[in-house]
Amino acid sequence: MTDPKAYVRRQTLFSMVITMAISAGFFLLIFGTTDPIAVWAPHNLALDFLPQSGAASFMAALMPALQTRSAIAKGALPGTAPSVGSIVVRAIMLALLALGLAGIVIGVLQFSGAASFAWGTAFAIKVAYGALLGLLITPPAVRAVLTKG
Repeated sequence: MTDPKAYVRRQTLFSMVITMAISAGFFLLIFGTTDPIAVWAPHNLALDFLPQSGAASFMAALMPALQTRSAIAKGALPGTAPSVGSIVVRAIMLALLALGLAGIVIGVLQFSGAASFAWGTAFAIKVAYGALLGLLITPPAVRAVLTKG
């Protein structure tokens, strides 16, 4: 049987890689190769933290939790698998909490007075932020399934 703590760490690392890749893909789709990228209008890099936080956090909570539920059902992890509905509700709640983090980032950008970032800097910021979302969101989502909370 898999060690639950090691399982949470593994799921978190995998989630971080996935949220980084998704963040990179959407960055390229939305901003392309525009250089520099405006923090506010016309590119709205700052406001893009809202959809990124909501969508990436939802997926960083939902997919690992569903995989954990499946592992419990197969007997690879201890416990009783919670309902899919409870997993979805928790993923929505964690995504909503992540919007608060986006608000903090937007506030920091506002107070910093930054008007634009070079393409590479903006890309690195968004990809690193994706990793942060996976790091913060996945562990509580997976632990809740493991404890059927």
